[in-house]
Amino acid sequence: MNERKETSEETPVWVTPEYVVVETALEVTAYFLADR
Repeated sequence: MNERKETSEETPVWVTPEYVVVETALEVTAYFLADR
């Protein structure tokens, strides 16, 4: 069970490149909106 915990801490298996792109886009958008 310890192995499972360590793996989940790093990066969830369900996280896909597409999800990362969307997450990054949202963060960048929020950054620019807050900058204004």
